[in-house]
Amino acid sequence: MDLAMRVSEKADRSRLIQAALQKIPCDFTITNVKLVNTITAEVYPASVDVLDGHVVRVREEGQETSLPAKKILDGEGRYLVPGFIDAHMHVESSMMIPENFGRQAVTWGTTTVCTDPHEIGNVMGIPGVEFMLESGRQCAIRHYVLAPSSVPAVPGLESTGAAFFAKEIGELLDKDDVVGIAEIMDYVGVIQDSERMHKIIDEGYKRNLLLQGHAPSVTGADLAAYRIGGPCTDHESNTADEVREKLRNGIHINLRASSIVDNLGDLVDGLEGMRAYDFVSFCTDDVHAKDLLENGHINAVVAKAIAHGLNPVDAVKMATLNCAREYGFDDLGALAPGYIADMQLVDDLTFTKKPKAVWVRGELVSENGVYVAKDPEAKQYHFPNTVNMDQIRGPEDLKLHAPEGCGDTVKTLIMEPVTAGIVMKGTYEELPVVDGCVSIEGRDDLQFVCIANRYGTGDISIVVYRGFGLQEGALASTVSHDSHNFTVIYKNVEDAYVCVEALKASGGGMCAANQGKLLYTLPFPVAGLMSLLPCEELAPEIEKMENAMFAICPNSSSLLMVAVLALPVRPGIIITDKGIVNGDTQTFVSVFAD
Repeated sequence: MDLAMRVSEKADRSRLIQAALQKIPCDFTITNVKLVNTITAEVYPASVDVLDGHVVRVREEGQETSLPAKKILDGEGRYLVPGFIDAHMHVESSMMIPENFGRQAVTWGTTTVCTDPHEIGNVMGIPGVEFMLESGRQCAIRHYVLAPSSVPAVPGLESTGAAFFAKEIGELLDKDDVVGIAEIMDYVGVIQDSERMHKIIDEGYKRNLLLQGHAPSVTGADLAAYRIGGPCTDHESNTADEVREKLRNGIHINLRASSIVDNLGDLVDGLEGMRAYDFVSFCTDDVHAKDLLENGHINAVVAKAIAHGLNPVDAVKMATLNCAREYGFDDLGALAPGYIADMQLVDDLTFTKKPKAVWVRGELVSENGVYVAKDPEAKQYHFPNTVNMDQIRGPEDLKLHAPEGCGDTVKTLIMEPVTAGIVMKGTYEELPVVDGCVSIEGRDDLQFVCIANRYGTGDISIVVYRGFGLQEGALASTVSHDSHNFTVIYKNVEDAYVCVEALKASGGGMCAANQGKLLYTLPFPVAGLMSLLPCEELAPEIEKMENAMFAICPNSSSLLMVAVLALPVRPGIIITDKGIVNGDTQTFVSVFAD
């Protein structure tokens, strides 16, 4: 797909030409910098002239100007780098609304984000996506949205608060700042050329917009079919071999490191022996506020790739120009005449700390790691409580009831992780039956998982899980990709019910309980997904939630691991509100062996 768009369509080219010819002064010049040229992959001394938010001229040593700019800034020998671009992320996973996320991310050098709001789309439909667009415009970061194709991810396998088909996708694609169709997660539907996915993809083709992919473990003929079906990118690779095969099949790879999955070193290894990285960029996918505050955003992914051996200039190009080309942004990703002046001034090319300064469209938005942009007056937002779970009226509703007449034991499905907790397998094992219900008493390795619809359908599923690490109590969340139904993992039903009551009352969020008492609740009043707190205030609350989790689940790797149990567009075994799903065949399987 030949994508092309200029971010700055209303630039006054006549003024920019006059400034380049030194007939009118520029707004400012940054002198004494080492320019990272993402077009030539060079680093050299330069001065950069900026007018009306655009680079007018990059002057190398010895090239002077006869008409100095209105303001001269001394870069003091630092590196001047284009602003970073995130190829794929879910703002909702930051647990903040877009404007609060942006105010923190831009201080780390990210100037553009391309976001998939399918989390709030699944909860609130088109009004939720419209809120994300509006909130994103309230801060300095350039916030683009892709129309969510996964609402729900797979119709019939889960129930959500909304449903998008071709009509809804087309309506969203015609809105300002919507730049493509977001990760097309129903890869089975694309490969099998289902009517729903074919029509949704057609809406992107009609408008010549990006068709963002999602193809975990897809290989061989299926991979070829998926690419022909339309999606041209992927951020779901788990191994070096997967990266290599997808690149060789013409798929643009987004190397990912997130708060849920971080195997970036393995992915970088997939580039070994390749001479061209033009089809490689970076994404964060899911990063929560505490990680954002402490480690950063795209800079953190870039830093990890460099630490693993990737050349720093190659890494910068992947995080800037490559991503701009992926989307067809003709005037982003480089510092050259006519490009938008999205820039960051950094001490070195490790990207482990905040830039000295960050500019978006030539406006200083961060200085010494502090957000300094002049934003519009803060808006007041009000959201309804989206947690409706009348099907759970007491602890009894959270028990796994065995089939009648099964005796003292029953052969029960057990889910357990295969790959980093993301891909699950299912095996049947004989478990005790006590008072008509499956018992895991005395089994430290086993827990229950319940997914309950929170939109009023009454659907609920329960299964036994091995290896989550929960030692006692219960851990619950309404952040549950991508349906965002209520998820609770628990050792006993009493603690699970404490969590149910807490999240009903708060309108959603995360919580932990033990011995009949609530340990902590982190409320998310915005669709059960996001807080209204800024990053600096939310991060300590996340830490309290993490501490509550570690108290009952000491070996957990991430607060967001509980959020991926119900995602039906993965290989292996998944639990949704409608039952247990084989993700490879997209069919239901039984909790109990025949």
